[in-house]
Amino acid sequence: MTKIRTGRSAGAVLLASALALTSCTGDKGTTGPTGATGNEGPQGPEGPPGPAGATKWLSFADVGFPRTNAEKNTVRASSSANVNGTEIPISFNTILRGNQDPARPERKCDLVNSPNTCLGVLLSAAGKPLRDDAGEVVVTNTQDNTSFIEAGGKIFMYNSTESNPAGMFVTSIIQDAAGHLSATSTRALDTSSLDGFWYSCAGTKSPWGTHLASEEFPPDARFVQSRTDWAHLKATATSPTFAEFKLAAQYFAVDLTDANTDGIPDGDYASFLAKYSPYFAGYPVEITLDANGNATLKKHYAVGRGSLEVPYVMPDNKTVLLTDDGANVSLYMFIADTAKDLSAGTLYAMRAYQTSPVGSANFTADIEWINLGHATSDQIRAYLHPTDNTPRITFVDMFEAETPNADGSCPTAGFKSVRAANSETLECLKLKPGMELPASRFETRRYAALLGATAELNKEEGLTYDPDSHTVYIALTEISKGMTTQAGGGPDHISVATNLCGGVFALNVGPWTDGDAKVVTQYAPLNWYPVVVGQPTTYAAGSPYVGNTCSVNGISSPDNVTYLPGYNTLIIGEDTSGHQNDAIWAFNTVTKKLTRILTTPYGSETTSPFWYPELGGHGYLLSVVQHPYGESDTTHITDSEATGRDSWVGVFGPFPPLK
Repeated sequence: MTKIRTGRSAGAVLLASALALTSCTGDKGTTGPTGATGNEGPQGPEGPPGPAGATKWLSFADVGFPRTNAEKNTVRASSSANVNGTEIPISFNTILRGNQDPARPERKCDLVNSPNTCLGVLLSAAGKPLRDDAGEVVVTNTQDNTSFIEAGGKIFMYNSTESNPAGMFVTSIIQDAAGHLSATSTRALDTSSLDGFWYSCAGTKSPWGTHLASEEFPPDARFVQSRTDWAHLKATATSPTFAEFKLAAQYFAVDLTDANTDGIPDGDYASFLAKYSPYFAGYPVEITLDANGNATLKKHYAVGRGSLEVPYVMPDNKTVLLTDDGANVSLYMFIADTAKDLSAGTLYAMRAYQTSPVGSANFTADIEWINLGHATSDQIRAYLHPTDNTPRITFVDMFEAETPNADGSCPTAGFKSVRAANSETLECLKLKPGMELPASRFETRRYAALLGATAELNKEEGLTYDPDSHTVYIALTEISKGMTTQAGGGPDHISVATNLCGGVFALNVGPWTDGDAKVVTQYAPLNWYPVVVGQPTTYAAGSPYVGNTCSVNGISSPDNVTYLPGYNTLIIGEDTSGHQNDAIWAFNTVTKKLTRILTTPYGSETTSPFWYPELGGHGYLLSVVQHPYGESDTTHITDSEATGRDSWVGVFGPFPPLK
């Protein structure tokens, strides 16, 4: 019989067959034998679309901009959300605050008998509490990136601190039938196997259930290793500060005796550098927990070193995108050799080709990727812990350096001028022979710049992936410094107008093929364009918004971002001086509606927003409020409505499962 398809030719065959088997008059004849199967006709046009599937929907009640002093002294959050057409009550539920021990009465810490169970206490490599110049135990209120980790049928909460040194904490969590989460115990982790843990900012949950922490603002090795004594360091140190360097020395039990009480240690600075290296910091750190909450820690040196904000693993479990916080920074892409294993792979740095007009308000660009080479973590760590009694690696082992001419050019042939040390100052560098491997991982930003990568982004912060539209979202806290026109020589790949309110940008993702026609990854960012940008504003005296320098109806200095798949919902957290009280926003990527869903107390910032679509039968949006009264409006700590300096770690919710 004739094979029928949906195309027109198939329909014509059917009609011809019907005419051949009937006549206008007379009796119907006997049925003849079936003919041979005819040739298949061409494919017909595509039919109409089928019925639409169920649309997922999420929206929040707008919490509004805080106006009263009481509102500016506390955490305020949306009281309801609409999930798929159903209105549900929600709130920001505090799980734990800094400087608390959930296992003790009233959660008060015992810094004498049990300091390591206090959230925020900083410990030395020997497990002893670090102390400030007054001899007080250091308990930081810089709680930052946090993850829920499930292991052995239990829920744990990992938390780290944005301090130098940094702390790691694991908290046991219980969940009741209604979805309420409570902390039962917490303890600090031993970071000595990592040569310490340093200034941990944002991070993320890996697809295989571990936490990937970051180490931000590592010291400039060229600066640190060229200091001659403690007095020289004190006179010039800014990032880290001199106080932070002293805590780092204390971490390694370096003698800081100050017999002269002048604030400058009398101990030998060389003995500090013998135990400490600026190359100890700046990498992703992976935390794996077992059913008892015991941790296995790995520092992934092969991924490269920078002011790491987020190491984000893409759906292939091999491609890792890495944001770099600071001035004159780049975007990096690491391709692991093996899925779910970041101990070996190839590192790439972004080269941006601006497509928007020079000096325009918008930044758009196409992206190329520059290969920085392959490495293993064991190879790189060996430079820090050599087994042949040779000294550990230093900046001068890898580079020659000289001062640029007034016009930015280099005096000597073979040197190249770059801005790649978290600075707007040009330097002339030349790589020493055979030092490509260590330079690519210890001085990733400088090495990438020498190879022609773009190192001009400013304050590159959070990153998340939208699998619905194959889009990466990146937050830039400020559009300034290296992103404007840079005079005085050196590369100038990006030149746009300053916007101190910052913005969130989208990068379309797709396959990227290298020069050998090999597809390196299916998840490479290919371009840049703005999605939602803050608006600089001046409010007149008498306005309830006076003092805010970015419009209160939009974002200001976006920092961390997280996307909820299926719901077109991008969450944007602020770290800003443009709003008196920082906020978290929900942005619908389809309707473009922006809703303020949380505001923080004076002087604090929002950190660690991250979606948990399903955890024990409920959905949550995790978030942290860091260092209240710490960066601005510090005198408001004496207000009668003040809520204390300790950070808040908690969740929005509970939601129904958001899958």
